[in-house]
Amino acid sequence: MKLLLIGLVLLTLGGCAGISQSPPDAREALKGLAANAARGLLASPPWPAENTPAVTILLRPAEVAETLPITPNALNEALGRALLSNEDAPHVLDWAPASMSAHADGQWLLQAKLTADSPPLRLSDRTLQPYLLQFDLSQPGGEHWQWHASGALDPDALPKTTESP
Repeated sequence: MKLLLIGLVLLTLGGCAGISQSPPDAREALKGLAANAARGLLASPPWPAENTPAVTILLRPAEVAETLPITPNALNEALGRALLSNEDAPHVLDWAPASMSAHADGQWLLQAKLTADSPPLRLSDRTLQPYLLQFDLSQPGGEHWQWHASGALDPDALPKTTESP
């Protein structure tokens, strides 16, 4: 009986060891990139912290390097969701007018630019692409603020250009 019980335990442990992790979800990879960017941006925004509930960010179409398998719309959607998911988030609209009134207090235009100019880093199990994510926030009347972050991402873990996040 003991031998049978030990055999079952070993068989169960062997079966668990054979289960591999699933590949990274494309939505999670883009979501992580956007969440890190949103946290960085909101950690020291150009507006006073007490004004955050009255702030509206209007997203201009993002610029994305052609070498990355991600669409500008997918990046904007992920950034919008990441900004809104913060506890003290400003209002975010995935739309920006061609021109804004100079009297638009509390409105900021956000232009995101994701570039991948450096050569890929080849690891034993995957290839990582270094990137630079830049935010250009501007307000009617000349207020202008920039933020950037860099890192490396696994292009195979990003959504394909035909998918949205």
